[in-house]
Parts: sequence; C-alpha cells; structure tokens
Amino acid sequence: MSVLQQTFRRSTRYLPMSVILLILAVLAVLPIGMLIYASIIDVVPRPGSTGGALTREWYSNIANRAYLVAGRNSMVIAIGGTSLALLFGTGLAWIGARTDVPGKSIVALAGIVPLFVSSLVGALAWSFLGSPNQGFLNILLRPIGLDVINVYSIPGIIFVFGLYYAPYSFLLVYSALSLMNPELEESAHTHGATNFTVMRIVTLPLVAPAIIGGGLLTFALILENFSVPTVLGTPAGVNTLPTFIYRLMNAAPPDANQAAAVGALLMALLVVIVFVQRKVLSRREYTTVAGKGFRPRVVTLGRWRWAGFAFAATYIFLAVVLPLMALLQMAFRNNLYIAGAAELFDPSAFGLDTMIDVLTYSSFQTGITNSVVVAVSAALLGVVFCFAMAFTVARSKLPGRQVIEYLAMVPVAVPAIVMGMGILWAWFLLPLPIYGTLAILVFAYIGRFMPQGFTSIAASIRQVHTDLEESAVVSGASKTRSSLEVTVPLIRSSVIAAMLLLLILSFRELSVALFLFTTDTRVLSIVIFDFWNGGSLGRAAAASLLYSALLTVIVLAARRWMGVKQAG
Repeated sequence: MSVLQQTFRRSTRYLPMSVILLILAVLAVLPIGMLIYASIIDVVPRPGSTGGALTREWYSNIANRAYLVAGRNSMVIAIGGTSLALLFGTGLAWIGARTDVPGKSIVALAGIVPLFVSSLVGALAWSFLGSPNQGFLNILLRPIGLDVINVYSIPGIIFVFGLYYAPYSFLLVYSALSLMNPELEESAHTHGATNFTVMRIVTLPLVAPAIIGGGLLTFALILENFSVPTVLGTPAGVNTLPTFIYRLMNAAPPDANQAAAVGALLMALLVVIVFVQRKVLSRREYTTVAGKGFRPRVVTLGRWRWAGFAFAATYIFLAVVLPLMALLQMAFRNNLYIAGAAELFDPSAFGLDTMIDVLTYSSFQTGITNSVVVAVSAALLGVVFCFAMAFTVARSKLPGRQVIEYLAMVPVAVPAIVMGMGILWAWFLLPLPIYGTLAILVFAYIGRFMPQGFTSIAASIRQVHTDLEESAVVSGASKTRSSLEVTVPLIRSSVIAAMLLLLILSFRELSVALFLFTTDTRVLSIVIFDFWNGGSLGRAAAASLLYSALLTVIVLAARRWMGVKQAG
C-alpha cells in the first residue's frame, strides 16, 4: 500500500470524529467562548466587528448592590424551591414505591405530570390564582377575610418552583427506593424499630445519593430559570440573575457586555453545582442492590393509607387541576374584572371571543407553525447527531473520543438564557447568514438539549454487546452496515424515546429563544410571553391552554406510537 493510500485511509478514518468535533465547537464551545469574550471587552460584538480592548469593568460592576440583591434572591429562591420540591418529590416517591397506599397509579402519575406543564404556563396560571387583588383564590376567600395569598413575592415564587420541579426528585428517588434491598429495613424492624424510625435512620440514608443528586439538579434548574421569576417577580420588583440578564439586554441602549459578565458568573455557579451533583451520583458507598433477587418491602400505613393518597391528590390538584381551572376562567371570560366570588360561576360572564381571537390571530398561527417546524427539526437532526456522538464514543477506538463526551455534556452547566446570548454572538463570526431564520433556533435547541439525547442513546449502545456487530462483520457486512442493521434496531426504542424527549423539550423552550427570534420566527412560547408582557392576559391564558393541549397530544401520541413500535 502506497504512502498516499495510507494517508487517505488515515484521514478518512478520522473524518467522522473531526466533523462531530467541528459541530460541537459551533454548538457549544464557540457560544461559551463568545460569552466570556464579550464579558471582558469594552464593546459589544457585532457582525463584522468583534474586536475591542480588554477590561475588568463589567465584573467590577457586579459588586454593586443591585447585582448582589439579584444574586441573593436567586440563591434564596433556589434553596427554598429545592427544599419544597424535595419535600413533594421525595414524599410522593416513598408513598408510591414503598407503601400500600390506594391508587398507586395515580400517585405515580402525580409525580410526573407536572413535567409536561411548561414553567411559563404554570407561573401564568398561578399569577391568575394568587395575585393580591384580583387573584381567583383571594376573590373566593375575601368574604371570610382570608384573602392573604400573594404569589408576587419570593415565597410565592418558591411555592411555584416547588410544585413544578418536584418531578426531578421524584424520578430519582422513586427509582432508588424501588431498587433498594429490604434486608436492612427488616433487620431494624426485628429489633423493634417503628415504621417512622426505619424510614428516618435506614431508608432515607440509603437513598441519600438520589435525594442529594435530585436536590442539586433541581437547584441548578431553578437557579437558571427565567420565566417563573419574570412572571411572578416583576410586579413586586423581585430580580434574579436570569431576569437581570434579560433586563440588561433589553435596556435602551442594551448593556450587553454587563449582561455577559452576569451570565458568566451564573454559568460558573452552575458548573460548580453540576460538578458536585455528578460526584454525588457517582458514589457507590450506598449500593444495596446485590446479585440475588428481592422484592422491595411494602410499608403498611394502616389508617394513614388515605392520608398518603390525599397528599398525592393535593399535589396534583395544586400543580395541574387548579392552574387548569384558572386558565379556563381567564381564557373564556368576557370581562377580566371580577367584582365578587359569584361572578366566577356566572355562565353569562363567559364566551368564546378571546379563544376565537387567539385562534385567528396571525402571530399565534405563525407561532404554532414555527414551534412545530423547529421542534420536529431539532428532534430529528438532534437524534441523528446524538447517535453519531454516542456511537463514536462507545464503539470506536479513536484517540480523543472522550473529548466528544465531555463537549456533549457542556450545555448542562450553561443556563439557557446565557446559551441564547452566546449563540447570538457566535453566529456573528460564522459565514452562514441564518440569523432571522428558524435555522438558528433549530441549532440553538440542538445545542441546548444534546446532553439529554446523548446520555440516553449512549447508555443504550453500551448495553449492546459488541459480539453482535462483530458477527455481522465476520459474515461480510461492513462496519457501517452492521451498525445500521444490528445496533440501530436493538436500540430503536431508546432512539425514539430520545427523539421524543428532544421534541417535547424543544417545543416548550422559552429562554434560549429570547434573543434569537424575529417577528417572523416567533415560536409559541415567545407568543405567550409577549401576550403576558403586553398585558393581554386573556390571550395569554387562551394561548397557554392551546399550547398545553398541543403538548399533551404530542406526549399521548408519542406514547401510543412507541407502544405500537415496541409491541411490533
């Protein structure tokens, strides 16, 4: 074989990994680099002009009181929201996985349903329910003097976060409780411990890694959230770091360099949190699953069985049923002013005008079309890219392949609103004129959610033994053909699940798109946000209902499709 042929084969061998690394650089590395660069120069990066003198001014300004207050609010809200989410999530997980509570399927459903409610929609619904003057709950409680609910406050924001971020703790803790060997609990019972004592000194310590890991994940997600503090904090003047970034970018003129510095600080906080969370979840000291089979011990609650069910029912009522009722009230009311409790139930006060207005509104129709196009495109292209990354990492022996895994996970530690800023400036350097098109949103969503798709597919590929592919190669198939005809069919359900996850996450995303959309490329979450920001609360409620209904249809259709595929 000639030197030229060897060189060609070597370059061809490294070509797929080189392409993947190039795409990762564009999706993850360049946006983060541009964000940090913008935070240390004295001019705003613009198309054709990205240079500037180095400065520490923007970081020095963070010591000002307004920034410190926003940082303090972020930490207080994240700690409070995480604590409440852990209470709801861990409580539901223990009741559903380890007790004889009636209606276990309802308990399990209660633990995951809020995942399919956008935090923007949840915050809007609770603003209708708990605003100090015209909140529906306060109107109902005013006749008896108990109209004291105020969600436009830090406690109100914490409450809403606790409701809608509990599923993350639920999923991790429920899995840990279901897999836990009951022998240690049975030993404690043998020595006379009560159910409560066993749960306190045995069960909870054994699932501590899952609880801590879920708590750190929830803390990170709350810390970077933009929509809830904006909707519930703006009326009371409560700023957090993400809302402060948005206000800096939307000032006149925009203070983009200062926003970049605040964003870099927020990103640094998330890097630390994600690092600690991964360290906690990788620990093995608490492993109780051995080789022999077992069945998790079921705790008999006795007269507390229905109290456990009531806890789950109350949670789903607060997180889903009550907000849905509030959206229905706002979406179908002819007049948003409500003089008294009786008007909440007056049939003559309702009509279809607002809903028809939204359905025929051109921006809403464009938003639906754009959301579907962007979400479907991000899901399809994203799952192909995630499969290519996962297969390269798990199956190739190329040096440096672990770099792909590290870069694929980078967006986990980047707040969504910060990612949007970085992508905006990154595309100023690139020769592709995609700003102002849906393509930039597709790329942004792929970059934002590729860690979820990558981890899901990579885990499935590692479960397929290489002997199956090697047998196909021995029989004469190429490596590419063996992968397509052996590996892909075996992990089909995981690939489909990853694609549907990317579809759902992209469809409900708001923060990444805040700085990337134009009049013609607004997605549905942006349309709803604009309705609220413009004071069109009835329209915001109607659009939120339709948004949630469409998301529910996607989830149900996905479950049915996956069920049919897997059954076949």
